[in-house]
Amino acid sequence: MENRLSVKKFFKTPDEKGAALITGLLLVLVLTILSMAGLISTASEMRIAANDRSSKKVFYVAEAGVEDARSRLQTGASSNPIYDNQFSNPNWTAFIGTESKSGEKGYQSANTSHVRYDQLNSGLNYVVTVSHKLDGSGNILKWGDSNDDGIPEEKTSAGASNFVITSDGYDSDGASKPLRIEASQVPSITAPAALYTKEHTTIQGSSTYVLGLDHCGAQDVPGVLTMADVGQNGNPNLTGSPAAIVEHSPKNIDVLAQINRFKKSITHSYNVNSATLTGMDWGSPAPGATQQDASSCSTRNIVYFNTNNTYVKVAGGSHGCGILMVEGDLAVHGGFQWYGVILVTGSITFTGGGGKNVTGSILAGGTMSADLVGGDASIVYCSSAVNNQTNHLPLVTLRWLELFS
Repeated sequence: MENRLSVKKFFKTPDEKGAALITGLLLVLVLTILSMAGLISTASEMRIAANDRSSKKVFYVAEAGVEDARSRLQTGASSNPIYDNQFSNPNWTAFIGTESKSGEKGYQSANTSHVRYDQLNSGLNYVVTVSHKLDGSGNILKWGDSNDDGIPEEKTSAGASNFVITSDGYDSDGASKPLRIEASQVPSITAPAALYTKEHTTIQGSSTYVLGLDHCGAQDVPGVLTMADVGQNGNPNLTGSPAAIVEHSPKNIDVLAQINRFKKSITHSYNVNSATLTGMDWGSPAPGATQQDASSCSTRNIVYFNTNNTYVKVAGGSHGCGILMVEGDLAVHGGFQWYGVILVTGSITFTGGGGKNVTGSILAGGTMSADLVGGDASIVYCSSAVNNQTNHLPLVTLRWLELFS
């Protein structure tokens, strides 16, 4: 009996009083830790979201400043233009913003190389600087076609100034964001003659005129410029400088590259296959005194045809103003009036009766068949008809950079 009592005493169940309290406290501690972790995570995510929102806000403000400058440097289209009247001065700088903010960026009112403009949007807080891009020797870099191949490049010799536009956007909490772009005016179309072709060209008929003497200025060009040769039948009327015809020209203009430059600005686009269009209206040129004089027009359209390696024929008194671009062959039949530039990758054929007047320039990169200009047609070179097609377009952005301080 004593032995059994001793065994019971030895194996006596421990006293468990207080275990439930300890377990409860441990659970509360774990839950507290998890809750605190959740709160910290939520607070961290809220801070990240707030920072992201602030970062995006000042980014968009800075972007608005870039567009303020970019739109106003397009002097022909802006009601509040920024004039680069010191285009040969490498130290010229324009500022957009309040005088105090501009001063923080280096603006000096007494500096004749500095000009300042108020913001277009006074509700946004940004300051913009605009300067000429310079090469390593301090020369102003330009964007233009210096070698007359139809493809713009960055050089010091030709084109419009390449601008460096830097915009700093701010929010009410003091956050800021700088953006920088390089932009330039759209270079003029490379049009070295009243009629430029790559293939053999036949000009026929005494009522055909190809006139390279500038009817709108003093930029005389050859009447016909070709990389091949020109055949003449029926005593056509040809004038130009330095000659009416320049055969085997070294100028190798990429007509397709010129078309590609303007595809983002197309106003009328057509996808056709061996199509004939009648009575098309893309603007109405005001005719000159005679069929051999320059027309005029203030309308600017960019008309594009993808012929899928076939042709498009325009007939029935079609007319227009701007840039007519054809990938393929173009046939013009009957009366036709165009003010501006015609760019065709294939061949061009003028046929049929009715007066035809192209004021500006025609470029054909024909490789499929011979170019033929015939019938009652006048191609009248006009420098302003060429240049006016690009000076209203928005500045082209060449490079874009998000800066990090």
